[in-house]
Amino acid sequence: MKRNLFLFAIFMMGCVATFAQRLDITLDDNSIVSFDVNKIKSMEFMPESEPGQLSGFWYLGWRVMSSSTTHYNGDEKWVFNGTVMKLVKASGDETVYDLEYADNKRSFKAVPRESGATVTYNIVACEEGLLVLKSGTITRHFYKSMAAAHDATFVTPFPNREEFTDTTKVWALKSSSSHSSTSPMGNHYAKYAAATQAQKEWLADPNNQPDPKLADVGSEYDRWTAKTITLYPLNNGNPTPADVNQHAIGDCCMCAVFASFAYIYPDFIKSIITKEGTSTYIVKMFDPKGNPIDVVVDNKLLSKSNGECAQVSGKNDKYNWATIMEKALMKWLTCFKTGGLGGIGTEHAAPPFTGDGDSWAISPGKLFNGELTMVVDYALKNGMISVGGFNKGGIICGTLETVTGHAFTVMYTRQPSKYCFSMRNPWGITSVDGVLEIADKRTTMNTIDFRLVMPGAAAPYKRQDLGGYIPPKFVMGKNDRRLSPEMLKMYNIDSYGPAIEEEDEE
Repeated sequence: MKRNLFLFAIFMMGCVATFAQRLDITLDDNSIVSFDVNKIKSMEFMPESEPGQLSGFWYLGWRVMSSSTTHYNGDEKWVFNGTVMKLVKASGDETVYDLEYADNKRSFKAVPRESGATVTYNIVACEEGLLVLKSGTITRHFYKSMAAAHDATFVTPFPNREEFTDTTKVWALKSSSSHSSTSPMGNHYAKYAAATQAQKEWLADPNNQPDPKLADVGSEYDRWTAKTITLYPLNNGNPTPADVNQHAIGDCCMCAVFASFAYIYPDFIKSIITKEGTSTYIVKMFDPKGNPIDVVVDNKLLSKSNGECAQVSGKNDKYNWATIMEKALMKWLTCFKTGGLGGIGTEHAAPPFTGDGDSWAISPGKLFNGELTMVVDYALKNGMISVGGFNKGGIICGTLETVTGHAFTVMYTRQPSKYCFSMRNPWGITSVDGVLEIADKRTTMNTIDFRLVMPGAAAPYKRQDLGGYIPPKFVMGKNDRRLSPEMLKMYNIDSYGPAIEEEDEE
C-alpha cells in the first residue's frame, strides 16, 4: 500500500508543484528525506544490488580496441542498480538496460528496453576506484567520479583473453624456465664442474676468506672483522624473516630468498648450520653439479676500518644465521667463480643451499589480478621459494611504497579480508618489518613479477601452519631504520620509510 501511495505521489507531483515545493519521504526508521520538487527531473524505483552485482555511478575514462585507445574524460556515465543499468551519454541521451548476470557474477548480458542487440560484458576488474568491462574486442575502463576519469592515467590493458579460474591453466602461463638437463642446479650452473678435492679442502678451512670484490661494495669494505654471532636472536630461538635486513651489499634477491627460507622452512635453516667451537660455522651446501659439500666460515665479517659491516644483519644489528649463510655463499662463489654476490639472481642464490635450480618466472601484466593471487597460493602451498618485484616505484601498499629494481619475499597476508598477499622488503624497516600489503588493484598488480624456485633439499622441512607473516616483537634500535649510504646510492633515494602511518592490525 505504501508503494502505491508513493507512486501516486510521483504521478501527482507535476500537478501540485505550484502548491508544494518539497517532497517528504518517510523511511522505515521514521526519518524523513526531503527533496525540492522543482529540482527533481524524474523518479523511478530501482532494484538494490545483490552481492556480486555492480552498483553505483561509473564514469568512462578509456575505451580500448585492438588498434586504438580513446580517452573519454568521464563524459559518459553508466549507473548500475541491481539488474538495471542506465547509460547516460555526453549528449544527455539515456538508454536503460535490464541485466542478466551469469551464475558466477563474472559477466552479464545487457538487454536494452528499447530496440537494439543484446550485449554480453565480462567483468574484467571491479576494485576500489576502477571497473573494467569487456565486450568483444572492446574494453572500457570506468572510474568512480568524472574527475577521476578525466585525470586517470591509462592502465596497462588486462590480458586479451578470458580470466582463468583453473589453477592448472594459470600455472601454464609461467615462462623463463631455468631447468637444465645436465645439472639439478639449473642452467646457470650447468657449465661449471663438480667440486675437486682441492676445492672441498679450501671450502672446509675457515681461515680461507671470500674475495671481498664479489660483494661489489667499494674499496672501503676491505677487511674481515670478528663480530659476535647470535644465530637465532628472535622468535623464541627460531629463524624468522625479521633476521634478514639488507645493508650495503646489493644482494636483495639473496636476502629475499633467505627470508623465504625463514618463512617457509625455518627448520631447514637449522638443519644446514652447525656451530663448531666458539667462532666456526659449518654450512651444508651443494656444488655446481648438485653434490653435497661443506662450506666452513668463521665469525669475521666484511667491514670498513671503523668496524661498520656491509653484511646482512638482524634487528639491532644482531649478526645471525643469515649473516653466516651470506658469507658461506660469498665463499662458495669465490671458490667456483660462478659470478658475484652483488646482483645475484633469485634462481642463482637458492640452489647452492637447496641443490635445486628449477625455477619459473611470471611476467608483469600477463595475468589478471585473481590469477596472480592464485599463483601466490599455488607457489606457497607447494613450498616454492617465492620472490617478486615491481617495475614501478612509489605505489603505496599498506604503509610502505614499492621500489623498482629490488626483490621482495612473497608471503600470505595476515589481513586476507583487505589484501591479496604480502611482499616483504628485505630492508625490513618499521614495526611491519618491511611488509607491503598487496590490494586487488590493477595499478599495483600489473607491475609485479615473480621468480619461483623449487625447494629441493628444503622440501621435507616445510611448515605445516604457513599463514600470514607476523613480525616478532622487538625493541626498535637506531639502526633498524637505517640503510647504508651504498644502498641509498644504489637506489637513488635519500631515505625510505612509511608512506603513511601504520595501520591497526585486524
